[in-house]
Amino acid sequence: MKQFLLILIMSLSIPILHAQDYVREMDKKSNKVILRGKMNFADIQKETVCKWFDLGVNAYKPNEEIVERIKPIIGHYRLVIFGGTWCSDTQLLFPQLYKTLKAVGFDMNAIEMYGVNRAKESLNLEHKFYNIINVPTIIVMHQYREVGRIIETVHTTIEEDLLAIIEKDADQIEKKRLERFK
Repeated sequence: MKQFLLILIMSLSIPILHAQDYVREMDKKSNKVILRGKMNFADIQKETVCKWFDLGVNAYKPNEEIVERIKPIIGHYRLVIFGGTWCSDTQLLFPQLYKTLKAVGFDMNAIEMYGVNRAKESLNLEHKFYNIINVPTIIVMHQYREVGRIIETVHTTIEEDLLAIIEKDADQIEKKRLERFK
């Protein structure tokens, strides 16, 4: 009997461990489903309302030279990402970002990602904490320090903008390190 209860408790708790943190909501403007709350790229890929994601991933080819320059330094950073599955800018940049992160071997566990509604609200107060005004917003973090943002669009390409943010921060870190030894 004890084994039966243990198995029952374990089987009932497994779905809780794998529960999604986002919700599917109806967008009043488009009358389509949007995703809101904490999610990841795999969640977007499995949603039938996000067919744009795989299409964008398959169409994008990151610049290999830039990818090689990012590889040795990006591991020291993490990303906080906000996007609206209803937003054309998100639909353009998320697949490009994903393909670039895969190409550089980025640890996808170092990403905190949130879907927002048209009011740019996540399910909890993350949008307020990170002061989200436009989407997508890709925040580059070094430990607990924000080092840069890509907001709504890129200046050049997603990989070049990421490299510019990371290299600038890495240079500042190196300068501070060298100043300590003077």
